[in-house]
Amino acid sequence: MLELKKITKSFGKKTIINQLDLTIPEGTILAIVGPSGGGKTTLLRTLAGLEKVDSGDFLLDGKKFDPINLKEQEQVVGVVFQDFQLFPHLSVFENITLAPKMVLKETETVYTEKAQKLAKQLGLEGLLDQYPYQLSGGQKQRVAIARAMAMNPRVLAYDEPTSALDPALRQQVEHLILDLKKEGVTQIVVTHDLVFAKNIADNLLEVSPVQ
Repeated sequence: MLELKKITKSFGKKTIINQLDLTIPEGTILAIVGPSGGGKTTLLRTLAGLEKVDSGDFLLDGKKFDPINLKEQEQVVGVVFQDFQLFPHLSVFENITLAPKMVLKETETVYTEKAQKLAKQLGLEGLLDQYPYQLSGGQKQRVAIARAMAMNPRVLAYDEPTSALDPALRQQVEHLILDLKKEGVTQIVVTHDLVFAKNIADNLLEVSPVQ
């Protein structure tokens, strides 16, 4: 279970997140919904250790942790960013396996087997030798999800996963997130799309723009 206690984050004089309490039970989906400027992406960045909070505590299974100071091998939250951030000069296989090889120090046998399993799970079979420029937007997103999952995070988080997708692709993303839930994956979804959020989420957190 992931818990946030009294999390506060400001930029200059503007408080973006103010005394936030959150509990995300294992295997559930939390959707954070609201327009731009409400601190949704900032919250994901703090969970991923990309931004430092001003105050508050993060707890995993009742034990405090600092996302900024985790060992490289310990990833609590893996984030799939809105622009995917794939390495254009690497194949799908290399994008998925780079961090397990370099950070987790996995053997070739282990990371290859992991990539093949994730490819099957996420509908990427036959695409492992392709490069990002050869993929559709939906395929790139699945590669980004596979890459995040390859680091064995306890929680998988998405920043606007349906942004700029047509209705058919949006439905595919819904199915994918719900399929991962069936496998016990704890997920956080940041979105401005309330209908999408209600379709997938166990719990909703609605945020408003900071005044």
